[in-house]
Amino acid sequence: MPKELFEVASPFEEPELDMVEALDAELDAESVEINARRAQAEHPENLRLARAI
Repeated sequence: MPKELFEVASPFEEPELDMVEALDAELDAESVEINARRAQAEHPENLRLARAI
């Protein structure tokens, strides 16, 4: 079977596609913020645990 890429028609109309892309970007930005906050919260705890060992 050939491994060539092919294009599939989108099930979304143009305005819907714009909305989906905007939502995707918003969720990605939110994920980045959540991960940054989690890293800040976990970092001090990891230092305390490492010092305790």
